[in-house]
Amino acid sequence: MNLEVCTSFIKKEFKQIIRDISSILIAFIMPLILLFLFGFGINFDTNTVKIGIVNQDNTKETRGIINSMQNTRYLDCIFYKNVKEASGALANGKIRAFAVIPVNFTKEYKKQGIPLIQIITDGAEPNTAKFASAYIQGAFSSYQNYKRAETGKTKMKKPEIEAIQRSWYNPALKSTYFILPGSLAIIMTLTGTVLTALVIAREWERGTMEALLTTEITKGEFIFGKYFSYFILGMLSIIFCLFIIIVIFKVPFRGSYFMLFILSSLFMLTGIGTGLFISTVAKDQFTSSQIAGTIGFMPSMMLSGLIYEIDSMPFLIRMISFLIPAKYYVSSVSTLFLSGTVLKTLARDFLFLAVFSIVMFILIYINTKERLEEC
Repeated sequence: MNLEVCTSFIKKEFKQIIRDISSILIAFIMPLILLFLFGFGINFDTNTVKIGIVNQDNTKETRGIINSMQNTRYLDCIFYKNVKEASGALANGKIRAFAVIPVNFTKEYKKQGIPLIQIITDGAEPNTAKFASAYIQGAFSSYQNYKRAETGKTKMKKPEIEAIQRSWYNPALKSTYFILPGSLAIIMTLTGTVLTALVIAREWERGTMEALLTTEITKGEFIFGKYFSYFILGMLSIIFCLFIIIVIFKVPFRGSYFMLFILSSLFMLTGIGTGLFISTVAKDQFTSSQIAGTIGFMPSMMLSGLIYEIDSMPFLIRMISFLIPAKYYVSSVSTLFLSGTVLKTLARDFLFLAVFSIVMFILIYINTKERLEEC
């Protein structure tokens, strides 16, 4: 490999990047837009759920339960006269669930029986339905604890088991603490893949690639120059995104910056490799963009574990997800941000990303034509 040729080729690539505004837009403006979309547009936190209450037993006890529901910040209570009226509100989407307190509730409660409260939820949104049901049951449990403390009956006939919940790694239970670091995988997949796929396709369309192939540059020098130039641009994009995540969105980082740099470098190499491989197959920008979106963006979004739980997917889809580099980067970057430097997890992710980078480089080297007459 001729060092002088490589240096000249890299200088040419950097000049082309600086002169081509689209490369800057893809590397910095597109990630910025996506980060704000992921940061503000996607949120799995359910803070307040609108519920309906049908109180068919208007007594002191039932009013106490209702007060317990109203005193929690998780429930926004709306009162209805009967079940039919509440059912209509649920069907229209005005509420996500409603609780029915039956007419014999107080009577059963005073007999120390098992009083029943009917909870009806909107199954069209399963997660919200689970939250609503849990919040209503939690309010009922709080009322029972209050009544036991008020009457002095702290001891029950049967022993109770009290579960104390603690959330490690993300005690605030903010979904953005997981979504934003994980979104780096999708953003960097797009940046690395689209940057190299479209830029080289553009060279084919403009005829500059044919001119380049008529020179004495070798395949190794050509691939190295492309890798090096867009790797630097891609890493600058990652640093820019990390600054936004840590400083602007204030997502805590508990791991090693060195490990983050190593894993991000490997993942960027897989993205660049994918883009270069696409460019060896498609030589126009439209086809390249379609392929880049299909094999880059969609698998990273659907099969990385960022949005959808992989363990709940069918067996065949789970097997396919093992071939998606974004899955391993989501795992490693989330671990570094939330848990710290867990070497066992990071070593597995490092190994896969390294193997995938090498495989992509070999495929690119095989498919790259060295002379114009070979194209």
